[in-house]
Amino acid sequence: MTGKRNHEGTRIEKHIGRPPADAPTGRNTPARGGLPGLNDNHNSALKRRDKADRSDPSDHIPACPQCGQPASQRLGGKGGFGKPMHIVNLASRRVLVSLAALAVCCPLPASAARRGDAAHKTGVVGTGTHIAKAGVPVLLAAKGKARFPIIVAESASERVRAAAATLAAYLGRLTGADFQVAPGDGATGIALGLPRDFPKLRVADPWTEPSTADLEHYILRTHAAGVYILGASELAVENAVWDFLYRLGHRQYFPGETWEIVPRAEKLTVALDVEEAPDYLSRRIWYGYGLWDYNREAYSDWCRKNRTVGSVALQTGHAYGGLIRALRTEFEAHPEYYALVNGKRNISPQAKLCIGNPELRRLIADYAVRQFDRKPERQSISMDPSDGGGWCECQACRALGSISDRALLLANQTARAVNAKYPGRFVGMYAYNFHSPPPNIRAAPNVVVSVATAFLKGGLTLDEIIEGWSRQGAMLGIREYYSVNTWDRDLPGQSRGANPDYLARTIPAFHRQGARFLSAESGDCWGPNGLGHYLAARFLWNVDEAGKIEALKEDFFRRAFGAAATPMKEFYAQLDGSKPHLVFRDQLARMFRALDNARSLANTTPVRKRLDHLLLYTRYVDLYHRYSIAKGGERQLAFERLIRHAYRMRKTMMVHTKALYRDLVRRDRTVRIPDDAAWQVPEERNPWKSSAPFAQEELAVFLREGLERYQPTNLSVRPVTYCRELVPATPLAPPKTEDAGELGPGRGKQTFYTLAATAGTELRLRITGGLIPHYRDRGNVRVELWKIGGASDTGERETLIRTDRGVPPDGEEHTVTLTLPEPGLYRIDVSDGKDRTRVTWPPGRPMVVRSTVDEPMNSHHGNWMMYFYVPKGTRTLAFHGGEHGEILDSAGRVLFWLNGRQPDFYTVAVPEGEDGAFWRVRYGRGAVRLLNVPPYFARRPEELLLPPEVVEADRR
Repeated sequence: MTGKRNHEGTRIEKHIGRPPADAPTGRNTPARGGLPGLNDNHNSALKRRDKADRSDPSDHIPACPQCGQPASQRLGGKGGFGKPMHIVNLASRRVLVSLAALAVCCPLPASAARRGDAAHKTGVVGTGTHIAKAGVPVLLAAKGKARFPIIVAESASERVRAAAATLAAYLGRLTGADFQVAPGDGATGIALGLPRDFPKLRVADPWTEPSTADLEHYILRTHAAGVYILGASELAVENAVWDFLYRLGHRQYFPGETWEIVPRAEKLTVALDVEEAPDYLSRRIWYGYGLWDYNREAYSDWCRKNRTVGSVALQTGHAYGGLIRALRTEFEAHPEYYALVNGKRNISPQAKLCIGNPELRRLIADYAVRQFDRKPERQSISMDPSDGGGWCECQACRALGSISDRALLLANQTARAVNAKYPGRFVGMYAYNFHSPPPNIRAAPNVVVSVATAFLKGGLTLDEIIEGWSRQGAMLGIREYYSVNTWDRDLPGQSRGANPDYLARTIPAFHRQGARFLSAESGDCWGPNGLGHYLAARFLWNVDEAGKIEALKEDFFRRAFGAAATPMKEFYAQLDGSKPHLVFRDQLARMFRALDNARSLANTTPVRKRLDHLLLYTRYVDLYHRYSIAKGGERQLAFERLIRHAYRMRKTMMVHTKALYRDLVRRDRTVRIPDDAAWQVPEERNPWKSSAPFAQEELAVFLREGLERYQPTNLSVRPVTYCRELVPATPLAPPKTEDAGELGPGRGKQTFYTLAATAGTELRLRITGGLIPHYRDRGNVRVELWKIGGASDTGERETLIRTDRGVPPDGEEHTVTLTLPEPGLYRIDVSDGKDRTRVTWPPGRPMVVRSTVDEPMNSHHGNWMMYFYVPKGTRTLAFHGGEHGEILDSAGRVLFWLNGRQPDFYTVAVPEGEDGAFWRVRYGRGAVRLLNVPPYFARRPEELLLPPEVVEADRR
């Protein structure tokens, strides 16, 4: 990481407001929030130093270049966001302006804002602070004796005193020493509290009256007489305590005592001089389907220790239904407040509202103000629409513009009414579903729009939606999906939370785009997602830690598993969603074997307990697999065994038992839960529930059964890597056939390759989008034409030639004409909103589909037939497939049936004389991935394109 040094030689790991060196620039680059230079705390330090000449520092401060007003010397004030804020570097006398504030005080020209010439993000202050330099070494304890007490002020709050007691207890566990909590002025000892608690110290002046952006700022600083642990708020003090302990080796990887690491040190010396504030103001990883009795406190404890509580409690849930309930009397008296749908007012608990009615908007805004009257400490209120469709069709609503315009209009009016009386409060809403496309109107100050990363409509990419809302001035948040139990069932590698690479890529990327709030749905699924949750918490606090992901993972393996770290790396490799796991049985086999090896190396009780938790999780995966493939009466028995096991292991928090117990039976009509065994029936009256601990003998049986049941896949054929350039297969004399192949419609992204013999070749594709009628609101089909190889402006191998979005998802066939500007290889990507699209190629036009282990063909083509080539000398065909289909040789003989098989690696012996021949897959369903032959399929042998080395070798 490239850093700079401030006036005192301090290494500034990340300047607040400054884009990283690799951030994109240009007109479409969203500018970042915060300040274009040093932060306010360092400016204050300079201010104190400059007082030596007894002159008023403001005499030296130039005016704000935007508005001409004198620049103040600290960030913000009591009003939080939206107040004029100016920063000055007193060393250089250069004004550093928080352009977030200038959105209210002195806005930049739009062109400057678009260019990103200054570090700003409209409406958002700060991007986090992470400053560190070498501190003074301080001995905290030696030989069981504490060298300093923990000092709190006489006026300290109960919450601060509790933080001091926590610190004393953990320092005692770390060192075996007795750390006392005592009153004092903080000059000596471990001073813990708020700046106002220790007025003589004057080391954190800017936070005496912190703004919203300052609320989580804290410092950890050692000095000759002790340590300062000072935060701008009680929450900041708590975060400082846990960061301090983290730097001493404490870890809380997953919830619960088993996953807490408290190392022992006979002698504890610390040297720190750091300042911290989070990059995301709101950092939530929450449980879909909610908490249960056993995990509520454990989850809250993990959030505190990993600093994911957040200074802003942003409310952004679906709100219209709650508004209707809260204002029932008014809605009963005024049915015109409900949305007009098909000529009638939709009077229902989750109806949309008639936002075109000004009286309705006024009613909602007044209601929101009353909520802050009733609870002035609340920070936000949600104005997000209820889920689904049913938007008002009246003339007044249509006149307002798009659905996004309507939703934002109500949020805007509410935000203005609330902030007129309660400045700095937020109104939250999603960019989601029908209101995900960017609006045509500006967002009011303090409206936070959290862009969902799924369930988007309108055909725009996620980046386009984020950029569009940003252009309209919205404060940005992200609504993520790290795990949804109905999607992944807590299986290994199936969720975003189980994909560390995804987390390391997206969390910094969203931040660069201006997001300062992130809320991720997940679950009590620490078996598959625990490492991802932990890493996400680190990245959300400091996005630069995403660049240290390997070090963080290494720290996890070493501290959590000690001597068993190496086999546990293999175990977690099987959970890693960023890597392909194509054979479920192989994945389970390797998980069981890694645990077996780890158990033989584990030499401490805590490590063995952690391995027991993960063995119970792996047993769950085993039982789920057996349930998923069971038929008839066996399926009910397998289902009951699964639910019983999940409930009994629930307190490990490896599996989200509540979601599984409640939901699985609703999705699978072949199984049932007796009334007396329903998820909400208490354990003492529920025959399926037992909290009996698992004996070591049982765990040994689970491990032995897993080792016997699942064997690793060992490929007998080595995969072959081919050149990605393609040439016609015509030198190999492909047979002409009347039995042409058919690929059929696909969903999502379909990729095709073709070859142009001459410049200006026209390619006419007939495309039908929206073949699933109820998904036709997801935008037009996107067609991208890429030139492969040759010269490009960027030096990359692929050049985007054209993008076409002219095909609507209407179920009708449309023609798209693409001009291939020069001879050579081209790729055509056809993408839809999962509403199913058919692409029909002109007869005789070369078209191939690539399908490898890492780049499989679209898996949604149904009942397809395509040809492929088996080179000369091939004795065994190796491929990955499953579900349905037949492999036929060039004579039309069926050599292999995929029907009913699980996805796996398979081989077929090549009959005599069938190498150097064109084979085919018939009645295919799902992807077939070719391993040791050219991984390309075509409708006819004569249309096939192949790697040039294959054609050259086989034409001889």
